[in-house]
Amino acid sequence: MKVIVLSSLDTSCRDAGLKHLLGHHPQAVVLSYDFVEGNRLVRTVSGNASAEYGEAVLEHPCIGCAVKYEIFPAIQRLAPRHADATMLLGLPATWHSGSVLETLAEKLELAGISVGSNVLSLDPVELEDQMWDRHTLWESGFSSMQQDQRTPGEYFFTELMQADTLIPVEGMQTQLLEAPDSPRRDGGKDFIAGLELAQHLAPHAALCRHGSELGSFSYEAVQWRTRAGHVPMARHLAPSGRAPLHLHAERPLHPQRFREALSELAASCTCLRGRLWVASALSERVAIGGAGPRIWMENTGSWSTEIAASELMLYDSEHEAGQIAKIFENCQVTEDELQDLLTTAPAPGNNPDLQGGE
Repeated sequence: MKVIVLSSLDTSCRDAGLKHLLGHHPQAVVLSYDFVEGNRLVRTVSGNASAEYGEAVLEHPCIGCAVKYEIFPAIQRLAPRHADATMLLGLPATWHSGSVLETLAEKLELAGISVGSNVLSLDPVELEDQMWDRHTLWESGFSSMQQDQRTPGEYFFTELMQADTLIPVEGMQTQLLEAPDSPRRDGGKDFIAGLELAQHLAPHAALCRHGSELGSFSYEAVQWRTRAGHVPMARHLAPSGRAPLHLHAERPLHPQRFREALSELAASCTCLRGRLWVASALSERVAIGGAGPRIWMENTGSWSTEIAASELMLYDSEHEAGQIAKIFENCQVTEDELQDLLTTAPAPGNNPDLQGGE
């Protein structure tokens, strides 16, 4: 048996995505979950199984407990006994599929169950605004946990890289309020523009609509794509033809000049990802990510076998490429500054005792 895992920012997109997947697998068992206040995990079973509705109260509001005590036991109990069967697993809104699969992977393998696809269902019309939303998931009403400080953009930053398949659906607002010929409807101008943005941010993912096929899950590919500081290969461009701005620096970055330039680099850039070689910590590889108004950095340790260099990808940027490349170039240390550094600091990767970062 195989499981198709579906994630989404909200329950409306989740349910629409499951409906789409049922068109591909009409005999599938559908198992979906919602996480609500009081650490309650609500279970709904439908499709090719007896209808069921129940809930489990978790001691800890964490994905590990949810998988161990509820989700995996439910998969085992409901799994059809023939090898070519399919189960659709709809995750609670805002849950990262990677976190669930990381906990599930070994258990599924021991049970002889494979993961067919990792699917993200989204409303492309809302994607850009959600990437730029400054509110937390709880403030925006997507999460029931007040302590969830992620923004919608941070959710999509990770989930677009996790997914091997994208299913674009009409959001609840569009379904209820928009006229049939609205540009926000499937096939309309706004819908297509949002779809191109999704493909721009996740060019590796298969687009599943109007009968097209799902992508295939690969745990190794997901691990590589979501690695902190990973920069996708330039050949993986979106079918829409949109290409990210690619910035590269072979000399270390001056920490103060880069700090001052960062806001300009990130302005009007829906998403950025990459890695930095900073002059104040020559042996350290610093990952950088950004979604809308939020930018974060992470020290990932020494450069190991990688060649030390700074590399950034700016997605959906309104910058003029030559101008932004010049700004990034000016962040590098000068030849004189570099010579001073080389005479006073060890080469990258040669000092395992050096800790910390910029």
